[in-house]
Amino acid sequence: MNAGVHSEILGYSADLLESALNDAVQAEPDMEPRFRKAREGLIRTQEQLTKGFPNVPGYRIANGASTMGDYYLRVDGARARALFELAVELFESENDDGRYTRTIDYCRSRLEQIKPEVTPTVRLPDQVPGPATTATAATATAATATTPSTAPGEGAVSAVAAAAVAAVPALGAEGGVATVSVAAGGETAAVGATAVHRPLPHVHPMRDWDTLLDDWRTGESDEATVGRLIDELGARIADLLGTHAAVPAESLMPMLEEDLRDLRTHLTFVSVPTDDAQALHQRAKEARSVCRTEMMAYAKGGTAVEVEVLRQHWLASALWNYAVESHWHSSGYQTLADVLGYLQLIQISYRYHASRRQLLLDVTETAVLLALGALRDTELNRVPHVNGWMRHAVGIHLLVGGPDPTAPNDLRFNELIQDPKYSDRHIYAEYWATRVLNRWTEETRHRSSVALMLLKLSGWKADRLDRLLDLLYSSTGYYGEPGASDEHREALAFWRRAGREMLTTIRMVRVARNPWEPGAASAFGLLSVGPEDASVRISNRLLQGISAELAPGPQGTMVQGALFAGRSVPTFLALDSFGPVGVLKIDEVAKVRREKENFDRFAEPYLRPVYRASKCVVGSTTIANSGSGDLYQGIFTSYVFRHSEDPKTLREWVRTADPEDLQPVIEEVFMDALGPWLCQAQRTIGDLRGEYPALRPAAFELTSYAPGKNAESELEQFGLPEVADVFGITGGIPWQHRRLEHVLENSAMASSPFATDPDTRSVTNPLWLVAHMAEVGKRDPGTDALFDKLLYDRQYGITTASYLTCVCHGDLHGENVLASGPEGRRPDLYVIDFETTHQGHICKDFARLESALWSRTFSWSQEQLLQVRSWFVGTLRDGTMWEPAIPVDVHPDVARVLLCVAKLRSILKGCEQRNWPLGEAEYQWALLASLLPFARYRDHENQVNRHLPFLLAADVADVLVERAEGTRSAS
Repeated sequence: MNAGVHSEILGYSADLLESALNDAVQAEPDMEPRFRKAREGLIRTQEQLTKGFPNVPGYRIANGASTMGDYYLRVDGARARALFELAVELFESENDDGRYTRTIDYCRSRLEQIKPEVTPTVRLPDQVPGPATTATAATATAATATTPSTAPGEGAVSAVAAAAVAAVPALGAEGGVATVSVAAGGETAAVGATAVHRPLPHVHPMRDWDTLLDDWRTGESDEATVGRLIDELGARIADLLGTHAAVPAESLMPMLEEDLRDLRTHLTFVSVPTDDAQALHQRAKEARSVCRTEMMAYAKGGTAVEVEVLRQHWLASALWNYAVESHWHSSGYQTLADVLGYLQLIQISYRYHASRRQLLLDVTETAVLLALGALRDTELNRVPHVNGWMRHAVGIHLLVGGPDPTAPNDLRFNELIQDPKYSDRHIYAEYWATRVLNRWTEETRHRSSVALMLLKLSGWKADRLDRLLDLLYSSTGYYGEPGASDEHREALAFWRRAGREMLTTIRMVRVARNPWEPGAASAFGLLSVGPEDASVRISNRLLQGISAELAPGPQGTMVQGALFAGRSVPTFLALDSFGPVGVLKIDEVAKVRREKENFDRFAEPYLRPVYRASKCVVGSTTIANSGSGDLYQGIFTSYVFRHSEDPKTLREWVRTADPEDLQPVIEEVFMDALGPWLCQAQRTIGDLRGEYPALRPAAFELTSYAPGKNAESELEQFGLPEVADVFGITGGIPWQHRRLEHVLENSAMASSPFATDPDTRSVTNPLWLVAHMAEVGKRDPGTDALFDKLLYDRQYGITTASYLTCVCHGDLHGENVLASGPEGRRPDLYVIDFETTHQGHICKDFARLESALWSRTFSWSQEQLLQVRSWFVGTLRDGTMWEPAIPVDVHPDVARVLLCVAKLRSILKGCEQRNWPLGEAEYQWALLASLLPFARYRDHENQVNRHLPFLLAADVADVLVERAEGTRSAS
């Protein structure tokens, strides 16, 4: 019900209670102390009504009515009945969370004690009945006589509410100038105008939707007109959403289109009085009134009607208001109000469903953007219930998508919105936004994150930010908390200032290229994970906000991601007016913080300053992934770049450098840049499988550098639809078959020159080998001796291996080493990204870089692939793995990679200890475990470059199995 109607209800209820109090005290003055609390509650309610106080609660009047009902039980049964019925109705209207259930049961038990024929047993002293006394008695009698009791949750209108509605028929769809609150998704009482006290003559039953539908079907049907109006309404809504909330509304469009199709069936045989503006207006008012009542009942779980049907009701209401526009062109805001009611209903239906998190955030963002963008303040005042819906939407959006995200199913248990009076309850949903904003003024770490969210909900416009904050803080109430008004004023000023400062700073950042930009979402959205490739997408707005905080330039900052465009993690080069200054990366909070810890622990103390960042800073801005709720954060590593330098990745440098410089630079990477880590090599004995996720059994302890990753999770990756599509194998690459012939058949690799070689079909499936090495599944018959040897043999076994460890970068590929400096000389090298740095197997970084050189440096042709494989397999089998020769007749691009691989292998061999030389098998296990992940990574230039690491891993697996089976001599 609208606020004007509610104020009538409370005014009438206060009159009834005041009359009862006055009569009782006049009859028995010594009872006045007993009625003190009832009198105080009455006075406070009357004061609030007179001053137009927002959201006046009815429980004070209900408490007083219950108290007076007990008194009148012994003197006037009819009056007692009226008072107890009043108490029940008011308590039920505020019993969303069940706090008044016991009191309601008590009042009902008292009602059962009153017989209908009961008459006063004690006559009150003669008195002069005033207007209020006469009116209230008459109305109480009418309510008792004409209104049956209604069980809670049936969506019926109370006797008191119906009487008030009858008294104020002028308050229809427009709702006057009052405001309406939204509690727990439905609507609770709030007042925006002074209460009007007058007699309420009789009760009118509320019309339901079926009654309205029957009325609309009278007369001649006009299905063509209904269909035309529905098409026009659909186009109008689509245009509004596309203009004001294009990105978040995209996920809602399929539902909207389906509901509009169903609306045609719903309105079959309905006549449309297109020439009668007043009839259309009356139809729109009645439809909206029923829709809001239905939505309240649905929010409280008190309706059996499907939510899909209720959505159609809101669209029908919008349809009639849309038809009215052809007569009254200035009434378009009424249509929009019904569209917002439709969105509010979707929000209510998904607000506690964790599986609908993305859709919930989309609908709340859409509603706020649409209301702020399409409704003027004067129009919002004419549909005041929309204010409550918007506050509700902002509160959910901040809690579910904010810097400290809550899963939708846990919303009601979030301590931020705990009711100060009741520790086991939460405050009404429309107050959530201001409550969390007030709390977060004390959390400086959340300031930037929340400011970004508020700007996003404001469409990145200062005037709309002001409107949004004014709306949140204008009519929220304070639940009697001391100093709440001052707190609200301070919080309002705080977030207005924070938002404007953030808007100013992001305007100082220019984005030259953002390869991770989510298309149209750059206008409004912040961060998401792409459903197709699971890579992170960040908007330019978020990038600007994080850059302004972490890499502020004196005259502004520019960021460009062209240098790192192939990476799955958004990474950017930051520049100011004097040139490049550092690297900005946005990743999951846990990974960012791990990188900072590793920089402080391993990089800053050991690596020479000329090869690493001068500082590593983590930003305070945290943004939740809209799909999962995972938090992301920015990290900035600054470098001493010269003004004239144009940094490249090592990968790009290898593609164009003078071949004579390749091996010296590879030597500098390991011996100088990473030398301080390598020189700390120490011998240990342990299970080598634990060093590599692809070999790690699930039962192994978690590691800090690859938490939660093991052979089972790696094998699952090869079964993903995206991998299945790239390799052309239904269900992904199987690991259960020992030979490649089962993998190559009918796969995209069948056209590879590797597959045309008959010997390739008998090569070992690398997934089969790693699965059994990690003890996944049951061993194939006849393989026990093989795996016992590979696992436990003193010479070949890796479970009790003696091997060297040192500080490992953990993710040493061509994009994590920058090569800077002018053309024509060897570059300056800078190592970046220390997120997986740890103490680990000495072969790890070498095998990782070699795998990246094969997979990510060039886009290979078929001829080049044959040259690569021939060289690779030859070094594994002919004993030249550590010092391989470079053929003179290979393609120049192939030669570049061979030079780099040959050099890094020789450097690794030089790290061995005299009495404990590095064996070939030790490096081959590292190669096998390093090549396989590159086959499932998404950032390769073409499909062939994903097939290559898998097929090379198969060659390594075959050599390891052959050696263990004794089919070839050990090297």
